Order: sequence, then structure tokens, then C-alpha cells
Amino acid sequence: MSKSQRCPVHLATGLAFVFFSIGLFTPTIVRGADPLKKIRIAIPSIVIDFAPLWIAREKGFFRDERLDAEITYIQGNIKGVQALIAGEVQAGIAGSAGPIGVRAAGEDAVIVAVPMNRLDYTFVARQPVKSASDLVGKKIGIGAVGGSDEVATRIALRQLGVDPSSVTTLVTGGSAERLAALRVGSVDAATVGGATFIGGGAGLYKVLDLLDLGVEFPFTAIFTTRRFAAANRDAVLGLIRGYMLGVRFFQQNKEEALAITARNLRTSNRELLERQWLYVKDHVFEKVPLATEKGFKLVFDMLAPRNPKVAALRIEDVYDASFVQELSAKGFFK
Repeated sequence: MSKSQRCPVHLATGLAFVFFSIGLFTPTIVRGADPLKKIRIAIPSIVIDFAPLWIAREKGFFRDERLDAEITYIQGNIKGVQALIAGEVQAGIAGSAGPIGVRAAGEDAVIVAVPMNRLDYTFVARQPVKSASDLVGKKIGIGAVGGSDEVATRIALRQLGVDPSSVTTLVTGGSAERLAALRVGSVDAATVGGATFIGGGAGLYKVLDLLDLGVEFPFTAIFTTRRFAAANRDAVLGLIRGYMLGVRFFQQNKEEALAITARNLRTSNRELLERQWLYVKDHVFEKVPLATEKGFKLVFDMLAPRNPKVAALRIEDVYDASFVQELSAKGFFK
């Protein structure tokens, strides 16, 4: 056989070796080429509390989890949950009362993590409140009937000795919208997020800081549907991981965290943002986003008078702890 005849044999052997070698490394190459999982996440308001989400998106934490995360603003907790049930979004991050309420109605909603497990609300009024009688007959702004802010409002009124039936509640939107309604006089009082009040509450009166009550309460929950969670467990784990990495970054990297937050809030008020950041990073987030039975029981108790079906719920009906437990067992939260 001539040299020219032998070359194709050698070439074929070499190519076979190259293809075999590539085959050995195919899992790594294919994983990198896998399309990202599209996931739309609903949030109920544009406030600093959601900075970890924006950070996770902009710093690539979600992308590292193979997620193409779209953050969608849908005003109010209840509307976001309705969008979830309708399939318009795949997850939500908001108060727990919404998903609990629709679960009581037989809809497919489940909470998978509770990154904020304290009652971080401030009851605010246009005028000083010296006694319960000062609130009788007044208009109180809420985000939605059956939402977490309404539950918090009823807790505040009870703490202040005010009969909820003696006031008029008006649906005015998220924390920022409720604060705006207070300023223009559409309502006389409202419960707003603690950081929201710090950022824009000048000239208004803090009646009660619910955080001071030390009440366990699933203030902010990550939720989805059981169907989506069962079919996309890795995506749900990635959502929780990405979000909690965003929390860590927010707490540990002040300057960049503030820059990302400022862009998403569309504000250049550095002094205001810094005061909010100091409050949120120290008072809001849990290191391990597990719920507590005591916190859920409070929500059940507050919703049950209006929605008797809630009284029959157990924590396992509305909450799947397995996702956070799996991450914890793997040492993610250490």
C-alpha cells in the first residue's frame, strides 16, 4: 500500500479517536448547551424587599441555575396568585395569604419557601392616633381582600383595640400605592411594608410597628403550583437557590446591591435607599427560608372567619418543606 493510500486510513483512525474523545465529554458540553428553563415570577409591588430577585437576575444567579427568569409586576398578592392559577406565571413571591386562600378553594397552589417569616408591616396614619376611637369610622387602605396585608391590618387593629367592623377598608394596591393613597387623603390609615415606610413615610405618623410584636408570620413566601413543582423540581430548587444567593449578595455587597436596586426602583435618592437597605438587610430575611407551623396557624386563624374552608387546612396542605430541606441537607445554607 502506498503512502498516499495509507493516509486516509490514518485520518479515519484519528477522526474516530477525536469523536470518541468528544463523546467522553459530551455530558459537560450538552449541559452547557441546554436551553434555559423559562420561568415567569410575579411580584406584587416595586419595593426594595424584592431586591434579591433583581440581583439574582442581573448577577446571573438564575442563569447559573439554568433559569431564564422574567420578573413580572402584577399589582397585589391576589392578582399574582390568580395569574399563577391561570398559567400566566410559573411562580410568585409575595404574601402567604393569597396562595393559602386559593388552596382552600381547591386550586393548585403550594408554598415552597418562606424567606421572610416576621410581620414586617407598619400601621401608618395621616393624623396622630392616641386612642382606638380615633380610628372608628376611618378609611383603611389594603392591597386586596384576603391578602396578607389585610391580615396584617386586622392584627394591627386588634392590637390597637379597634373593632375591624368599625372601619371601612378600601383596596388601594401594594405598599407603595397605599402610601400614595395616604398622602393624597384617599385613606386615613394603612398597613405598609416597613422599608416602604422608611423610604417614603415622611410627614405621616407611625401608629404601630408590627415587627416589634415579635409575631411569627409567613410575610413573604415563594410559591408555585404542585403540578409545576412535580414536573420541574430542579427549576424550583434553582429558583430558591438563586433568590437566596441574591439575599446574601444584597446583605454583603452594599454598593453594588444599592446600584442594582436604584436601577429597578428608578430612583437616585441615595440617602433614602441606604436607610432602606440598612433596615431590610438586618430585619427581614431568614438565613434558612423554612416556615413555622405557628406562623401558618396565625394566617389560618385570621382568614377563617371570612373563609371557613381555611379552618380545615393543615400546614402540609399549603406548604411543601422538602425543597428547603433538600437544600439544607446539601449544606447550601451554611
